[in-house]
Amino acid sequence: MDAAAACCLLLVLATTTISSVYAYAQAADGGCFRKEREALLSFKGGITEDPHSLLASWNGQDCCLWSNVRCNNRTGHVVKLDLRNNFLLDDMMVLGYPRPHPGMHGKISSSLLALHHLEYLDLSGNHLGGAGVSIPRFLGSLGSLVYLNLSCMSFNGKVPPQLGNLSRLMYLDLNLWWCLYDENNLHVEDISWLPRLPSLRFLNMNRVNLSTAGNLVQVVSMLSNLRVLHLSDCELVFPHTPIVHSNLTSLQMLDLSGNWGGTLNPSYWFWDVGTIKHLDLSQNEIAEPFPAAMGNMTSLEALHLGGNRLTSLNPKALSNLCNLRELTLSGNRINQDLPEFLEGLPHCAWSKMKMLDLTYTNLSGEIPKWIDQWTDLSILQLSFNQLVGSIRREIGGLIKLDKLYLDGNQFNGSISEEHLGSLVNLEELDLSYNSLNMVISSNWTPPFKLQLAYFPSSKLGPRFPLWLKGQRDITYLDISDAGIVDHLPDWFWAVFSNVQYLNISCNQISGRLPSTLEFMSSAMPIVFDLNSNMLTGSIPQLPRLLVELDISRNLLSGPLPQNFGAPFLGDLLLSENSINGTIPVHICELKYLNVLDLAKNHLIGGFPDCAEVSVGTKKLNAKFSAEALILYENNLSGDISFLQGCPELIILDIGHNKFTGRLPTWIAERVPDLSYLRLRHNMFSGSIPIQVTQLVYLQYLDLANNRISGFVPHTLANMKAMTQDHPEGLNNPLWSSYDRPEGHSEGYKAPKYDDSLEVVTKGQYLDYTSSLIYMVGLDLSCNNLVGEIPVEITSLVNLKSLNISHNQFSGMIPETIGFLGSLESLDMSCNELSGGIPSSFSSMTMLSKLNLSYNNLSGRVPTGNQLQALIDPASSYIGNDYLCGPPLPRNCSGPEVITGGGLDEHQADTRTFP
Repeated sequence: MDAAAACCLLLVLATTTISSVYAYAQAADGGCFRKEREALLSFKGGITEDPHSLLASWNGQDCCLWSNVRCNNRTGHVVKLDLRNNFLLDDMMVLGYPRPHPGMHGKISSSLLALHHLEYLDLSGNHLGGAGVSIPRFLGSLGSLVYLNLSCMSFNGKVPPQLGNLSRLMYLDLNLWWCLYDENNLHVEDISWLPRLPSLRFLNMNRVNLSTAGNLVQVVSMLSNLRVLHLSDCELVFPHTPIVHSNLTSLQMLDLSGNWGGTLNPSYWFWDVGTIKHLDLSQNEIAEPFPAAMGNMTSLEALHLGGNRLTSLNPKALSNLCNLRELTLSGNRINQDLPEFLEGLPHCAWSKMKMLDLTYTNLSGEIPKWIDQWTDLSILQLSFNQLVGSIRREIGGLIKLDKLYLDGNQFNGSISEEHLGSLVNLEELDLSYNSLNMVISSNWTPPFKLQLAYFPSSKLGPRFPLWLKGQRDITYLDISDAGIVDHLPDWFWAVFSNVQYLNISCNQISGRLPSTLEFMSSAMPIVFDLNSNMLTGSIPQLPRLLVELDISRNLLSGPLPQNFGAPFLGDLLLSENSINGTIPVHICELKYLNVLDLAKNHLIGGFPDCAEVSVGTKKLNAKFSAEALILYENNLSGDISFLQGCPELIILDIGHNKFTGRLPTWIAERVPDLSYLRLRHNMFSGSIPIQVTQLVYLQYLDLANNRISGFVPHTLANMKAMTQDHPEGLNNPLWSSYDRPEGHSEGYKAPKYDDSLEVVTKGQYLDYTSSLIYMVGLDLSCNNLVGEIPVEITSLVNLKSLNISHNQFSGMIPETIGFLGSLESLDMSCNELSGGIPSSFSSMTMLSKLNLSYNNLSGRVPTGNQLQALIDPASSYIGNDYLCGPPLPRNCSGPEVITGGGLDEHQADTRTFP
């Protein structure tokens, strides 16, 4: 190096050193630049809540030492501010129950504009927006930004075009997935600012409404550096006219799921992008085979097509996809034989495929013997198809499998160690709902560590499967209805102390529950389903994070605990045990409770009045938050004033107890959402208040076997849920109970609640579960009601069951009774009704059970239509000495009256008797 060059280099180094020294001198008095420190403190001042203490360390002079702040080592300027809410999902769904506003609260201060060197800003998952608050336009003036994440921040309104001023931006995330959707509502009116971000490599606008964004495709096609593009659920509708070839020469990931329905034009822009490795077109209602143009996408590694309406795949379109690693087709109706379908996939990809999801694709046939040629498979999902035969031992040759889902098919035969012994990487195994027999030695030690083990309706018993003892990593375990007749092993609760979902229901498992389950250490919501076994003991202290407990139909005894120890309980199902004592006031403190079922126990006393509960000298002013309260068949007593503290109730069943008093006149005001009200077999007295008919959602009312007297209100027509074919109803709390977690993407979801609610219809007790929503009925039997049957009762056209028997009703049956065309069961027996049977009875085409016995009815029994197909028709009319005609033995004299069944065709009955 010559002297001049050396001199030049020294000058540059000296200048750089002086610049750095000057920069640090600027910050020397406080450890960082004063203006930047003040800007950060001003931002902190705009934060009203900080539940995760993201800003707790923001004091002192050196802001470069504060948590979530990073400064440039050379210049000392603040270059990174990472305040993302890492607990977003936990906050959003606190143990399954949405919390309204996760993360930090407040507003974004414009003081951030003083951070001229800020390159990285992540505020995602915090509630810094709100109703009417849009993304601040001033963020578009942070000209040094390279990374900006504003996802899930409760912003509403238009995405500001000023973001187009961030010309250095490489990463932009406005994603609204995993957010509280009603609080995050962004839209784009003009997308022309996007090409002003020439360096953009990552763009996520999932769930941002782009329906009015203009020609999005042409705009996006100008971003030549873009590598990742997420536009899921953006209400996009791509035009049927082909788009010009794009300039997306770097694009590798494209997510267009959940957008348009219709056809796929072979000239669509993305078919021409040969660099795409990951393509997601799921949930788009695509109904036609994929075009041959897909064959141009030779770089494709992941293809997600689930939730469409495909009936086949075009093998030619796939033949060149030799790099394919992932294929999901769940929810399509492929309607093929499984071996035939697999043969149609590119053979050059067989040994490279890592994930194959064919859930709910209506595939049939057997698993082919050559399945072991797919040697790289780590995820195989064949759930809920029509596959038959035995599960081949060759599946044990897929040694890289970590997830295997074969549930919901018609497999039979045995599963042995030979099937599973080589699957050393297996973490999730679901064999549910087949006819499989697990023949596994009690001393076998599996080579894998399962995290999910689902075997309901598989035969594991009669002995408890001891090979599970070593599976301490299991978080989801379901061995329900598995034919186990055995004692619960001593090691059971310790081995599965980390479970989030535990289901051993519908076996004959015996043993005593431990006195406490507080040691269950999962950091996530916990569900226990132990119903229909032979477990003994009392209700233990529960894990703090338990959200559902079902121990119904066991042999539990003793009182309920004064404190369950599980403040997040959502469903508490303890019916059909021998639990005694009173219901503790602690029930009022369970603010997430959705369903409480204590039916068929030995409980005494009243139900706590949550509106009046006090702790010490302090009144809680609590309310009972559940939507379903089921207490039938206990020895409970007192009045029902406690309902004033139960404003959310939809289902109330307190039948077969000893409650007393009059039906409250405030019921429609205090419990307005009642849909199912069952008070039968108590000691209620007084009349039916008019206010009961103001319960517009009420579709099932059972007041039978009480001491209710007086007249039936003529305002029955106000009960809209009984008068409208499709009333606007409320959520069914039994249906919305916790679903079994599923590991596969399109998992089967069924209502969890299967405890029975009794309904009396057709003269017998019938059990309803979550399907109760379809039952519409009115039962006023076995009371002291008097007067005529109000004609308004015939306006309840949605009724399926009507029972007014064993009262003192008099007068004639309303002529318009035939309006009740949905009735399946009608009982008016044991009253003082007189006159003829209206011919409109033959209009009730659904009627199968009719009882008019023991009244004073006279004249000819109507004929025609459904009346000829009644259950035991002769007994329907006994005890009415002046009725005649079939099916009765007494003949009528005079001309026969033919009833056509129409309500407009009433003819006078001939009342001449022999």
